Amino acid sequence: MHEELVTSKKILNNRKRVEKWLVKNHKYINITALEKEISAPKGLVQKFVKYDKKINDKWINPLYSIIKRFTSFNLR
Repeated sequence: MHEELVTSKKILNNRKRVEKWLVKNHKYINITALEKEISAPKGLVQKFVKYDKKINDKWINPLYSIIKRFTSFNLR
């Protein structure tokens, strides 16, 4: 039970971060490429940004990991 609470809280935090980042930076990114990278349905991110349609929980963690990967500025 405690694990479920931690997991749902983590998803909620990731959701807030993803949504805030997308709203702030959507004009600077290629939304279609982002969706293709995580194999998400076409228009998933655009519908969120443009029409405020909620993103399914299933896509929050993949979006979070992609955003985290290209915002970290790591030198390889």
